[in-house]
Amino acid sequence: MAEVTQAPATYKQSSRKGKKAWRKNVDISEVQEGLENVRDEVIEGGVIAEKPSTDLFALDTAGSAEIQQAYRKTHKPLKADEILAQRSAVPAVDSRKRKTTDGVLEPSSKRNRSGTYVSHRELQRLKSIAFGGETVSKDVIATDAPAHDPWALEEKTLDLKFSFLAGQVDKRPAREPKTVKEPPISLLASGKAVPAVKKPEAGKSYNPAFQDWEALLARAGDAEVLAEKKRLREAAEELERTEKALAEAAKPDPPSDNDYESAWESEWEGIASEVEGDDWLRKKRPERKTPAERNKVKRRKEAERLARAEKMMRRRDEQQKQIKSLARAVEEKERTRASVVVESDASLSDGGDEVLRRRKFGRIPIPAPALELVLADELQDSLRRLRPEGNLLKDRYRNVLLNGKVESRRAITQPKMRKVTRTEKWTYKDWKLK
Repeated sequence: MAEVTQAPATYKQSSRKGKKAWRKNVDISEVQEGLENVRDEVIEGGVIAEKPSTDLFALDTAGSAEIQQAYRKTHKPLKADEILAQRSAVPAVDSRKRKTTDGVLEPSSKRNRSGTYVSHRELQRLKSIAFGGETVSKDVIATDAPAHDPWALEEKTLDLKFSFLAGQVDKRPAREPKTVKEPPISLLASGKAVPAVKKPEAGKSYNPAFQDWEALLARAGDAEVLAEKKRLREAAEELERTEKALAEAAKPDPPSDNDYESAWESEWEGIASEVEGDDWLRKKRPERKTPAERNKVKRRKEAERLARAEKMMRRRDEQQKQIKSLARAVEEKERTRASVVVESDASLSDGGDEVLRRRKFGRIPIPAPALELVLADELQDSLRRLRPEGNLLKDRYRNVLLNGKVESRRAITQPKMRKVTRTEKWTYKDWKLK
């Protein structure tokens, strides 16, 4: 605050009879001080006496959190008081007495609209606010669509600070593969899906009928006989290929021009070659053919060509004559193939073996079904001595493979272990004699 300038000090004069004496002896220091204070308040934002009390004072209704926390540490309330102090958002049950009626309800105009009653219009307004109002349609609200789509294309924003990085430009967004929306392809020849749990055959029962058990035994025996014949045939073919390869390897290689050339070079070096001999020196040089010999060769080639053409014509005539028989054979083959498919479908519904398609998925073949067959000496007449056959988990897994839902993989019996290098420290050399 600025320093207040006072009136010039004069000697004390007791008399104030004149105006001149009255002006000199009047003390206005308090007035000057008050005016200076008012000017300072106006500069700082307004006169304090003219401001309302709401601008000058604030009511603290919450209290100090630190004081309250310190008080709770020393004065902990009881658990019963905490439970009673809790208040639920659900209103309490009204215990007022109501008049009993004879089944006739009062009109809605007489109902008490005060308290917790909400009108239909207010309820619709609250619902519209909760679900986004006019911007959200009812169809969007009704659908349970996920909030995040991992395959949605996101706009890529390139930061100019990292424009020199190749990954910022060449990186492509993740796209949804086409096969996600396609159904799985069955690996059966018929193309039908395999049930999750197939109906077991009657011959696999713990107490089967003789006809069903015999039919199952005959089918399993025929399958084993065919597999053994196939194995023997493949073994014979492999043995034949091995013998043929050994015979080809045992044949001596014919002499080539390079061998004679190397022998000629070795002779110039003074080393006698074993390839050269009298037979090679007495070999007759080829001479020019006479016109008669050339005409003879031409006539022989022409005769061979005519013979080949005549043979092709005879074969074509025979095929034309056998068209009907070939058509009947094709029809018979198609009929047998259709019967095989029908039988495979029937066996599939009954729980038998399946006929797989030729083209398989992956390099690992589908595991063969387990042979769940009880022989005559293994049949038990008591349930206490019965031994369960098969595994439902393995059957379920194989059915998933047949339906094309899971790729066939080979079981990893020996997983790769972490490579550990063991070295002996040289600390045993760092010792001192005590």
